[in-house]
Amino acid sequence: MAVGHQQVSCLCLLDISAAFDTIDHTILTHRLSSSFGISGTALSWIKSYLTSRSFTVNVAGHTSNPQTLTCGVPQGSVLGPLLFILYTAPLSKLISSSSVDHHLYADDTQLFISFSPHSLQDALNHIRNTITQISGWMTPISYA
Repeated sequence: MAVGHQQVSCLCLLDISAAFDTIDHTILTHRLSSSFGISGTALSWIKSYLTSRSFTVNVAGHTSNPQTLTCGVPQGSVLGPLLFILYTAPLSKLISSSSVDHHLYADDTQLFISFSPHSLQDALNHIRNTITQISGWMTPISYA
């Protein structure tokens, strides 16, 4: 459609798959409760699913002592991707507020913007600002 209006498009692809490992459990459970109404036994079950997990590292036959996981959702399960999607649900609202078109699918995020060729610099600055906002949102500071 942009070409039909003599516009060009800029597409920015963000792969946030590493975010599966960085999801803050406190923020996730707060978001599940406040944004999605999950409470009581269901919320307790999810908290139980996330806590008391540990990991070890094995290098050249030497295994580290177990360390407790304080963030991340288990991958390879049905619940892991669902929790990730619920955790990142506010991201769409943030991107929409910047007037950048987008598609979200699991850990892949597509940002795109169409503009006239003479406004290239303004468009690139706009998408850079949106990426900066996304980066700020991905840094867990509060329960926002």
